[in-house]
Amino acid sequence: MGEETTSRGKDTESAELTPPSEFLAPCPKFRVLVLGNPESTKQELFSRVFGVDLEKKLVSDAFSATHDINLPLDLQGQNKRVEIFSSPNFFFPSPPPESGEDDPSYILAYATLRIVTDFIKAHTSSDTTAPLHAIWYCVSSADPDRPISAVEQYFFDHLSGIVPTHIPVLLLFTKYDEFVSQVQMDWIKSAQEKGMSKVAVAHILRDLVHKRFEDTIGKKWGQLLKSVDSGLVLEQARRDSGFGYSFGFGYGGSDRKDVLHLDDREVEEGGKKREVVRVLPAWGEELAGVEEGGYGELVKKTLEGLKESKEVRRAFAAAQRCSAGVSSEFAAELASTYFDVDTGHARKLHGVDVRDIMPDFYAKAVQLFNLRDVSSVLEDPNLLVRILEATFGVHQRILVDDSLSHSSTEPSIFLGLSPHERAVLLAQGMAAVILFLHKLADVQWPHRDNSRGVLPPATITAKDVQRVIDEIERGTEKRELLEEIESSPIFTSCRMREEVADLIYGAVEKADKGAASHFTREARGKGTVMVDDSDLQEISLSFVNDKGPDDMVLPNGLRILPLN
Repeated sequence: MGEETTSRGKDTESAELTPPSEFLAPCPKFRVLVLGNPESTKQELFSRVFGVDLEKKLVSDAFSATHDINLPLDLQGQNKRVEIFSSPNFFFPSPPPESGEDDPSYILAYATLRIVTDFIKAHTSSDTTAPLHAIWYCVSSADPDRPISAVEQYFFDHLSGIVPTHIPVLLLFTKYDEFVSQVQMDWIKSAQEKGMSKVAVAHILRDLVHKRFEDTIGKKWGQLLKSVDSGLVLEQARRDSGFGYSFGFGYGGSDRKDVLHLDDREVEEGGKKREVVRVLPAWGEELAGVEEGGYGELVKKTLEGLKESKEVRRAFAAAQRCSAGVSSEFAAELASTYFDVDTGHARKLHGVDVRDIMPDFYAKAVQLFNLRDVSSVLEDPNLLVRILEATFGVHQRILVDDSLSHSSTEPSIFLGLSPHERAVLLAQGMAAVILFLHKLADVQWPHRDNSRGVLPPATITAKDVQRVIDEIERGTEKRELLEEIESSPIFTSCRMREEVADLIYGAVEKADKGAASHFTREARGKGTVMVDDSDLQEISLSFVNDKGPDDMVLPNGLRILPLN
């Protein structure tokens, strides 16, 4: 993490901070290719993850067969940290299977695969100026009977021959809410006619929906994902056995010029099998008990796939507007770069004044949170001081003001502090900035309101800023934040900067848990529903019969049969 400074160490007389304008310069935009179709992709996906409010037709047109894959989605200036490229996926409604490879839908799907393959090659070459970072393959959950096309099978069977292994590929089951609604419509009316209470029905439906999804959609796609790169393995075996290397796929015979030939990439022997992670991007109340669900889970899994480049991970953290926790975590990593740990304990970066560190950190942290600040209210030169004054007590404010107005060579109160005390104060100041931005992000980012539905991402106003500052000043969270850092042992024993990052992030998370903020909402987003188990006793014993193929066993041991 030492890239934030040009020099450091206890023997350094001065160190320079890189300008905030260069902070995200190594990777200023995160680029994702989204494969879907108008039926499997909704504008809510882009709104919830990247905080952009787009018209439905604009998004739908971006997944039509006539769309140019080389033209990124027009985000209308709402998020400059992301570029979204789009294309239809490799499934088109087709005639009966017996029509064979010459049916129009197969030809269209194959032509799309060629276009996508060429795009990926162009954006993963060594000389590209717009590298691709991730691929999201979208499949609609609203059509459980939708088959897997031959072209889709080929794509995943030869994935590493098409998509370099450093680019994560995620399988997104969109429109899960529609799947849930359909299951409920099919089942709930009969359940109530049988005399089941609403609480019991809700409890059972959670498990029923998940089971129905796995039986109709999850199982067949799970089998496909188990065979990822299996085609490459077979081709490699053919080559090793002397039968040649025939990467060919198309229609009309192998001698056709339109046959698709892939890059000559080998499957790594002895390495970890390539994994395609599946995610259900949906709102929390539809995802009770589904571990792989939620927009936050999509952000998490995408980040986990971006293993090879910290610059790309940082770019995605700045592009996403879904998880304030992710932004806070990366801001805490940034904060740790302003500390030295060479001497075995965390100390302020030698040779740089706090009055230079805090504005520098604030300007870079604002970029990580990527808030929609049309009126530039976050550029107020007095805002940093206002944040710190709201967080620190009256007696500490004197030290804070002194540290922000004097250099280390000028007589000051701050200069009289021990190195330990200076480090603590610096860590507390940075945590205060992160807490403020975290709470402000919660005000802005899109979320679902019970009375008004899905609210689009809002623009930050001066009133929003003042309201968050007032909440911090009047609330109890600031005390938890300051005490958590002050009591930490890392200022007496610390070997790695990661320990500093963990402390600051942990302090922000702990301070924020008691407030109605993003951490709390994300917990609700997992769909946890607390019910009184006694209500479950209302389930009629008529539902408990001999086990059949579609029986469901609840956590309490009851076996539920599907209603006829």
